[in-house]
Amino acid sequence: MSTALLLSACGGGGSGDNASENTTPKSTSIVDGVPAIDPAISAAAQKLVADKNIQAIVADLKTPASEKARFNQHMELVRIASPSRYEHRMAAEVHRRMVAEWGFAASEVKTRADGNLPGSDVQIVDGLPVYNACVEIKGSYSSSPGAKAYNGQYPKVLIESHIDVVNPEVLPPASKPFLPIKLQPMTEAVVNTPEELAAISRELAFDDRGRIVEDANYAAASRWFATETAARQGGAVRMYVPGYSDAMGNTSSLFTLAQMFKKYRIKPVYDVWICGTAGEEGKGNLAGMKQLYGFDQDKGTGSNPLNIVANFGSEGGGAINFTGSYRFEMKFKAPAIAGNGPSAVEAMAATIARIADLKTPSELRTDAVKTTYTVGQSSCEAPAAGSSVIPSCTLLVDMRSERTDTLNEIRSGIEPTFKAGVAAENARYGKADGAGDAVGLEQVWYGLRPAFVNGNTANIALQAGWQAAKSVGVDEVAKVPTGSSSLNDNVPANTGVPTYNWSLASNVASGGTHAFWEWGTKGDPARETQRIQRALTAVLIASGYNLADGGVIAPALDPIGVRTRDVK
Repeated sequence: MSTALLLSACGGGGSGDNASENTTPKSTSIVDGVPAIDPAISAAAQKLVADKNIQAIVADLKTPASEKARFNQHMELVRIASPSRYEHRMAAEVHRRMVAEWGFAASEVKTRADGNLPGSDVQIVDGLPVYNACVEIKGSYSSSPGAKAYNGQYPKVLIESHIDVVNPEVLPPASKPFLPIKLQPMTEAVVNTPEELAAISRELAFDDRGRIVEDANYAAASRWFATETAARQGGAVRMYVPGYSDAMGNTSSLFTLAQMFKKYRIKPVYDVWICGTAGEEGKGNLAGMKQLYGFDQDKGTGSNPLNIVANFGSEGGGAINFTGSYRFEMKFKAPAIAGNGPSAVEAMAATIARIADLKTPSELRTDAVKTTYTVGQSSCEAPAAGSSVIPSCTLLVDMRSERTDTLNEIRSGIEPTFKAGVAAENARYGKADGAGDAVGLEQVWYGLRPAFVNGNTANIALQAGWQAAKSVGVDEVAKVPTGSSSLNDNVPANTGVPTYNWSLASNVASGGTHAFWEWGTKGDPARETQRIQRALTAVLIASGYNLADGGVIAPALDPIGVRTRDVK
């Protein structure tokens, strides 16, 4: 039981230059917001679009049977409760389908049920296993004369999307591993409370094997619409289930891509890894990516032990700058010896007051990039029966910036306030810090999302993704976004590996991201097909590809990936 205190402090503002922190191999300039595409990449994209095997995949994806299979897979997976850092049930089902249904051999599944990833030098993050679900499409490079490897690892291109969700926050019991998928007419108001959501009686049905039941509710939910207006006028329903859009729609499409690789025996040059990653949301701390890239939180460096040469994230809108963050959960503990002395509540309040007085780098200097901080949540335990003493209070503090140097600068100001608030409260009563009758302090959790500013260069992953969008004719944009995002891509970008991101699913409308009432309504499956083709095209540009006519598209990157630390 806890009681929330509405105490907060925040700071930030300003903007500045985006000087590059990291460089990527074979980078080229962005001119007026448009990347200068290497002619070899443009030529590769056109060959891929014309390739008979790729055309066969696209034709397959356009069939009604494929459309139905994609919808069914999305619904069957998204209902598996998968709170961040407790993704083992989702990973287990994905692993099962990889072998039993998608045609992969057990040896091609690279992750394990216990969370271990052979080859990585990071297996545990925040004291917990990492439940990624990865499959390998073996390329031809490793068997070629003179093939290069890093510590025995041949080059890989990674494409990923996460399998974890914000809600539910707590893993349900094994007897109830599934979440209901509630259906509500779009013409009705979105629900406001869990009770309103639970009161909706209409929901999708599943049989004992976990397969969706094709009844009247299924018929309503599986209809697609071209516009939100058409959906409202045509009797569309909202499908309420956490993770519907963020990110199982994208992740399920990624698994469909894996099936197409296998079904049509697509042979890249470099190996391709397709992963459902763990720990992207909330306190997940990007655990899945930290394992894949050997990212050491204490050092702030990535060893890239698997030798990944390019990364593609399947949840985003083309960002190339990534907001980093430091997050602290600090517990202020009441004195072990009872008495009329220091208070955990007052110690926390003293800390918040000190944080609120701090200025961020962007508030102090016009040339500093935007840097912000927040006290996101403050909560206290309820006193024991018959007592007025609050046992402890917990404070969550979040610091954000696109650059590591400004992030470190604000951290250097905020971190000392934790002890300072405790010391001030103890001093009011003449108590020595650390004494039994003094307020204590404990760090409960530390979160790190590494920062990255791309500056004025376009990496190979960006070029491949940009050209693929143009060649396929989907999600084309006029300019590279200048803003920043906080995604799984933070880790490879900070490590130096070229990365780019997009979305794969097609929703005509959605809402409630990260909330208990997350929902979506199905969009045009043809758009989803185009997005999957775009991803396939970009990945094969980066990895290289053995064409159906016997020709070969050479990989766009050197075979040794970038890293900021050698493998331990």
